[in-house]
Amino acid sequence: MKAFRFLMATVMLPAFLVACNNGEQSKITDAKPTEQVKEKGDFLPPAPKTFEEIMAQNPGKYAGDKYNKETVEQELSKMPKAYAKDANKVYAYLHTLVAENYQPRYQEFIAFDPNYSINNATPDGTIKIPKLEKINVEIILDASGSMAGQVNGGQKMDLAKQVIRGFVSNLPKEAKVSLRVYGHKGSNKSQDKQISCQSSELVYPLHTYDQTKFEKALNQFQPTGWTPLARGIEEAKKDLEMEKGEGIRNIIYVVSDGIETCGGNPVQAAKQLKDSGIEPVINIVGFDVDDAGQKQLKQVAEAADGVYKSVYSETDLKEFMEAEKKRIEREWDNWALNSRFEAKKGWAEKKGELQNLYGDLTDLIPQETKRMFDANDYLENKGLITSEVNSDVTRLILDRNRLMKDKTRSRYTKISEALRKIEDNIKEDVNQTREQNRSN
Repeated sequence: MKAFRFLMATVMLPAFLVACNNGEQSKITDAKPTEQVKEKGDFLPPAPKTFEEIMAQNPGKYAGDKYNKETVEQELSKMPKAYAKDANKVYAYLHTLVAENYQPRYQEFIAFDPNYSINNATPDGTIKIPKLEKINVEIILDASGSMAGQVNGGQKMDLAKQVIRGFVSNLPKEAKVSLRVYGHKGSNKSQDKQISCQSSELVYPLHTYDQTKFEKALNQFQPTGWTPLARGIEEAKKDLEMEKGEGIRNIIYVVSDGIETCGGNPVQAAKQLKDSGIEPVINIVGFDVDDAGQKQLKQVAEAADGVYKSVYSETDLKEFMEAEKKRIEREWDNWALNSRFEAKKGWAEKKGELQNLYGDLTDLIPQETKRMFDANDYLENKGLITSEVNSDVTRLILDRNRLMKDKTRSRYTKISEALRKIEDNIKEDVNQTREQNRSN
């Protein structure tokens, strides 16, 4: 059994959102656009600060098995001199090289379900079966002009469509899916702003996945206009109006590459949707989003208990959605497992599974920490940074390590307590059923 490390993660639901740039420009018009696509160039993404951001971070160029000390040192020698006096930039640069890919293991961990049941038939032939949860997935896709922009891997809209296809086709067959698009009418010119800002359309109503119909709905629009993000969220409330109550889970993925540009308030819209009784989780993936866009999109996700995820390339987007598919698959697999094991056997297997998930996740942390320390010391030894900057970067690395340990330890304790309580409740139910039938 793996070394038992208390490194776990606080809950983070999957999110699938690609946000829309403040300036958005369609490539299909020669006229000077009102909204501008961000120019692609060298960009140093800031290192994540919160636990949730670390668990969702994009891995470094030499993460995991790609790591080679000599190759990393060659990259370190090329670090821009402008970073050398700023510990935060040095730390962020190290992150782009050796930060680990926690996301797949973390998503499996947060999907862990401590619930389980027994399905041994009683003498009267009856079996208690857990209730199957109904899952509805709505995708809200940004079709504003800036989605015509290019990132590593191709056009943002084309990549988003490609990943959406793979995602919905692998949902559990019992799940229902819907697709809403906004900003797909008019143009990104000022004279067409009103038309574009009023455009929000449910192109695939909530239904089980039908490949032919879904593909037709997805292919009927291209990057076009402005960004009425708030309107898209407000309209989603109508789409899910009848999907309320116990045993129903509603998940919304917003796919966009920037902020609201039509004067709406997407944060307020998300909060109202959450409080409507539908109680969805709104997860957002920001596709090549600037600082202002990231700030707003994080607020939108947080207003509906969701999570914001930044992606900058085709690889980032695909890895996120693969992890998300595994999370949903795992939830349904857990439901099936819950009806197959006796109380003690079920508890023992769950406990072992939980320990393995801990070990898989925590094995990455000391590896990442050591590689960051080695890289930091290399920079100082080569005279590329001062000892003072080295000390400040060391503190940032230690703070990061401590944060992950504290958060995962707390989460592990809570899940372990819940697992033990479930076992006790099952035993109590079995004893009560036995006693009742004995007396009859």
